[in-house]
Amino acid sequence: MYLNIFFLSLKRAYIIFFSTVLFFNFSSTELKSSIFSVNDIEITEPFELNFKKEKVVDKAFIEAFKRLMKMTVISSEEIKLSRIKNNEIKNLIDSFKIKDERFIKNYYSAKFDVNFNKQNTLLFFEKKNIFPSLPKKKSIFILPILIDTTNTTVNLFNQNPFFFNWLAGTSKHFLLDYILPTEDIDIINTLNQNIENLENYNYSNIINKYNVNDFIVCLIFQDNDKIKVLSKITINNNEKIQNNIYNNINLDNENELKSLIISIKNNYEDNWKKINQINRSVKLPLNISVDANDYQKNKLFKEFLYNTEFVSNFFIKDFNNKKINYRIIFNGSPARFLDLCNKNNILIDTTNQIWQLN
Repeated sequence: MYLNIFFLSLKRAYIIFFSTVLFFNFSSTELKSSIFSVNDIEITEPFELNFKKEKVVDKAFIEAFKRLMKMTVISSEEIKLSRIKNNEIKNLIDSFKIKDERFIKNYYSAKFDVNFNKQNTLLFFEKKNIFPSLPKKKSIFILPILIDTTNTTVNLFNQNPFFFNWLAGTSKHFLLDYILPTEDIDIINTLNQNIENLENYNYSNIINKYNVNDFIVCLIFQDNDKIKVLSKITINNNEKIQNNIYNNINLDNENELKSLIISIKNNYEDNWKKINQINRSVKLPLNISVDANDYQKNKLFKEFLYNTEFVSNFFIKDFNNKKINYRIIFNGSPARFLDLCNKNNILIDTTNQIWQLN
């Protein structure tokens, strides 16, 4: 009787194991994206006697790589890619598509969607001693407050050129989508009442009105042509403070204003990219055990592993009629892995040496 029960349990474990293997073989390419997609690269060239479409395609590849670089590499590291050759870019491309081709007044125009092989691109960056970031979009609340230190006045809405021009200074490679506050006289009154202490003021009573978790309080101190920007950035419950000073800025000059806004935004983009950096030289081995008789739990866990970019590799180490033991190579810290698990509603018991999926 005992042997029958044992073999029945073992048979069930084998069924789940082979279902798992089949899931690996047929679902990996569907679940985990293997490309970086850069879309709507628009190229316009004169349609002359020496026109060659190959040159247009090469130009599209270069522009697509530049945008990908700005989406994945912090600005201070971009210089390492300044001398990249065309054939190096071509080696990274998985596929591309040409669309909206037009001939207008002796000009050829088209849009390109370019797909870069993700693993080859990450490896290429690493060989250049660059830790790239995942190009993730993020919506974030921004509170741009202009303080005129000469007149000791606060402007958030009216007479605040940053408020009215913030959304205008947007580039296609930007990952942060900004949400501006609605005009509220109570907020203005609160800021004016605390004008002497804005750098240390707790803005939670203002932020809470908008029901957001990720936000930036941007304090812009104007002293004639000198601009000091104090940024309080809160993302994923972590706060970071940045100080930047810009000299010889005329806010009445539209071009200088927009250039300043772009510069501030670039700092925020770099901060967001640093949060999503992948350091594949950090290889954390993890052993996690899952109930062998729970097919659904195994399936959900594998989907999580496939879709988590910081997981560079994983496999089934061994199994029996009770447990399936996974070996995972994670590019990050244990805390980061557990945080990603929690965000995907995957609960891990870490009390034992081999972690257990609950």
